[in-house]
Amino acid sequence: MSYLRLPHLSGDLLCFVAEDDLWLAPLDGAGRAWRLTVDRTKTGHPRFSPDGRHIAYTSWRSLAPEIHLVPVDGGPGRRLTYWGSTDTRVCGWSPPDEHDRTEILAVTSQSEPFSYFTWAYKVDTDGSPGRKLPWGPVSDLQVADLGGERRTLLLTGTPPHEPASWKRYRGGAMGRLWLHGRRLLPDIGGHLACPMFVGGRIAFLSDHEGVGNLYSCAHDGTDLRRHTDHDAFYARHAASDGSRVVYQCAGELWIVDDLSPDSEPRKLTVRLSGPRAGRRPYPVPAAQNLDGLSVDETGRASAVVVRGSLYWLTHRDGPARTLTDTPGVRVRLPEMLGESGRIAYVTDADGEDAVEIAHLPRASGARPPRRLASGQLGRVLEMVSDPDGERLALAADDGRLLLLDVSQAEQEAAEAGGTTESSESDEDSETTGGPVTELVRSDNGPVRDLAFSPDGAWLTWSHPGIGRTLRQIKMARIKDRLVVDVTNGRFEDENPVFTRDGRYLAFLSWRGFDPVYDVHTGDLSFPLGCKPYLVPLSSATPSPFALNPEGRPAAGGLDPLEEEAGEPGAATVEVEGLEMRVTPFPVIASKYSALAPVAGGGLVWLRWPISGALGETFANPDDTTGRPTLEHFNLGKAKKSELVGHLDWFAVSGDGTRLVVVDEGDLRAVPSTEIGDSDTTTWIDVRRIMPVVDPGAEWRQAYEEAGRLIRAYFWDPGMSGIDWDGVLAQYRPLVEQVASPDEFADLLREVLGELGTSHAYVAAARRNEGPAQYQRWQGLLGANLVCRDGRWVVKRILLGDSSDSRARSPLAGTGIRAGAVLTHVDGRPVDPVAGPDPLLAGSGGTTVELTFDPGDGDGPPRRVAVVPLIDDRPLRYQDWVAKRRAVVRELSGGRCGYLHIPDLGGSGWAQFNRDVRMEISRPALIVDVRGNAGGHISELVIEKLTRTILGWDLTRNAQPVSYTSNAPRGPIVALADEATSSDGDMITAAFKLLKLGPVVGQRTWGGV
Repeated sequence: MSYLRLPHLSGDLLCFVAEDDLWLAPLDGAGRAWRLTVDRTKTGHPRFSPDGRHIAYTSWRSLAPEIHLVPVDGGPGRRLTYWGSTDTRVCGWSPPDEHDRTEILAVTSQSEPFSYFTWAYKVDTDGSPGRKLPWGPVSDLQVADLGGERRTLLLTGTPPHEPASWKRYRGGAMGRLWLHGRRLLPDIGGHLACPMFVGGRIAFLSDHEGVGNLYSCAHDGTDLRRHTDHDAFYARHAASDGSRVVYQCAGELWIVDDLSPDSEPRKLTVRLSGPRAGRRPYPVPAAQNLDGLSVDETGRASAVVVRGSLYWLTHRDGPARTLTDTPGVRVRLPEMLGESGRIAYVTDADGEDAVEIAHLPRASGARPPRRLASGQLGRVLEMVSDPDGERLALAADDGRLLLLDVSQAEQEAAEAGGTTESSESDEDSETTGGPVTELVRSDNGPVRDLAFSPDGAWLTWSHPGIGRTLRQIKMARIKDRLVVDVTNGRFEDENPVFTRDGRYLAFLSWRGFDPVYDVHTGDLSFPLGCKPYLVPLSSATPSPFALNPEGRPAAGGLDPLEEEAGEPGAATVEVEGLEMRVTPFPVIASKYSALAPVAGGGLVWLRWPISGALGETFANPDDTTGRPTLEHFNLGKAKKSELVGHLDWFAVSGDGTRLVVVDEGDLRAVPSTEIGDSDTTTWIDVRRIMPVVDPGAEWRQAYEEAGRLIRAYFWDPGMSGIDWDGVLAQYRPLVEQVASPDEFADLLREVLGELGTSHAYVAAARRNEGPAQYQRWQGLLGANLVCRDGRWVVKRILLGDSSDSRARSPLAGTGIRAGAVLTHVDGRPVDPVAGPDPLLAGSGGTTVELTFDPGDGDGPPRRVAVVPLIDDRPLRYQDWVAKRRAVVRELSGGRCGYLHIPDLGGSGWAQFNRDVRMEISRPALIVDVRGNAGGHISELVIEKLTRTILGWDLTRNAQPVSYTSNAPRGPIVALADEATSSDGDMITAAFKLLKLGPVVGQRTWGGV
């Protein structure tokens, strides 16, 4: 059994995609299928040429999909395009012309401002870069000769997701079908896909009757027929040779021999040859697959999770020992249980989260792990142990804060009482019910940041408050379940921890309100709002930051007696006045995370650089990495120091003396209170861990976990009336058919599509398939070149926008002008047919040399060094906006402003503010949100557009300024299309609800 996709047919041959390659098979099923390609990388939409001798298809060998051509009889294939677009797709071939020449039909968004702007192209097989067709944005096309005339069938206005990925979709992007300029079936009311010319009719896929099936109609849109009757799985990716239709359904291929009313679909028998290499176990590097770690008491070894398995890894020399490595079982959240020689972790071996307790490797022999609380925990998000390893605290996805007794005494009592039994899913473990206690429950999301006091008597955590940002610090006394509010919930308080002497509680809080002026609009914001804070648990405990009547010791910090009294001990909590004792650390306000106590009463944390949302500007120009710094604060000396310059994350040993730092896959153990040197730093060789992945078992586990995640997090607890367990059971057999990450992602997309909702996405986990030399981005010059008499001439260098660093052509400022002829790239001559693009393959982001001849032939050649772009969309976007603004200016006589908002995230907010002051000052305003990709800041845009002018500020020798500032002067019109999505849907809805002005254009995407 295999997972078969994307079929096409010609004569007695069937072509399809399986295991990330193209295959051919006899249509009658008489023999086995054979591989046509051996790329082992994502492949899409093969199409036979009209003569059946070649197949055009898209391949991801070069990171972005490009069109390739391969002969049916075998032999080397050829890459035809070098577009560098993420959505290139082969649609078919044009009919032969009078010279028996035919061209490939494709869609791509190359050289367009948006990814949804896919235009149709004809691509010749001679390697020329393709010819853009004049039909505007289209998502699919077919061309045929009808009655002696060439006719074009177009599908426009579709979303980026296919029908099976959002079943029963009824938004504004269901698709519009056109036959040579005439729209067909405008009121069909279904999500359309795969238009085809078939036997004198128009065939297509639609789900207007509830499930995706094959339909057809006459050329004038009449005589609608249904040709398939699938009621459980969608018919997908249909293709035709002009008389027959093949399609995929539930990982199998089907054929409809003709479109007569009595024609019946039949399933094709396809048998693959070969070993199904995609399901073969393979090793993975541990350094690139670290999922978590927990350090032992002294920092001598760590329990490390790699790809869902748990290993015991000594830091200096020694072997790596496997603690648990069961194919198809995922382990996560490892937690050392004090000095008891045991470790706890979350496992899904029973199909639901459970806690498993394993004994660390000992010479006395292995003991079976003990499984607790299976099915009682929900989705475990965090887990911490008390210092003695007797109790675990767990945060669940449903807001519960749970306590679980894991003491050895409890285990011995359970065993003595005969309550253990073998687990069916793992005969080497013991399963008990496990004493689970609910400490508190939140009704506004999960609790987080759990931490025990040094004596295990208290537990602290961050509790969600009002809205989605406010949080407060709480504490609970374990013995009597007394819950105490440390903070009052006015701010975003998080990451509470006890110092190791038990005298203080520290936490991070976003409660700094020192506003910074916006240099463009005068608005005020709070980018520096976070600091660590300290709470003495007793009023008798001095704050290390407080003034002392006797002054400070000469060396600074606390008095020696007070320092000695600060060794580990019982936490004495004086509840009264806790909030009043909150004191900020004497450090700069910034962005902090990962607060943790270390030996000597100190604390460590990560401090993040302050940067713009687009990652282009930094508060500290000397640090533009975007990565955090590990800092240590010595409470005794009230002094901060930097331990590690840049890292990903870290973990603390049980005694707080050592840190294990994870830095881009490298692990090292360093001191927790001082900068490590060559003597105190231990580099940990993770290559000793040699995990082997069983793809089939991993996909089975991932499928079940994805089902649990959806069940736990879907917005409606009733799953919108969908039998979710039934859906999972329906698709579960297909997991055994998949043989590549892309096939598994395709299956999951269809499973999530059953939810009938937006924002349910799946991305394939790639394995770096394909030859390494191809895994580089196409270089783009940010200019339009045309071929004239075999010479590639610069037609136009895109101007871009100096306020957007991404929107600058590599040729800008080089002195090259329109009319110059590009003759060489890195000394290699430009092919007169293929042009410069093949020479720029893989050059994105690297320096290349370009040689130009002057266009008028007067003067010597000129050599320039440039860095080609890997993405020219921002540049082309700014060019697109400038052209439309110029049209608005011309048609309105300069009286109408024009704003385009590409999304409602950081880049969209930047674009809005880039132009709002100039455009809103005009008597009228067009707000264009076509293609808006959504985000979360529609409220900010609406706040600006709802401002009302109440008066004018008059200054001598200057123009009046409105109050309120930057408020609309007159009517506003919003412009939308079917690609206005998510938060873009919200902004158009707000326009209507607030009566800001009319919304014109097409119905929006409809996914919020």
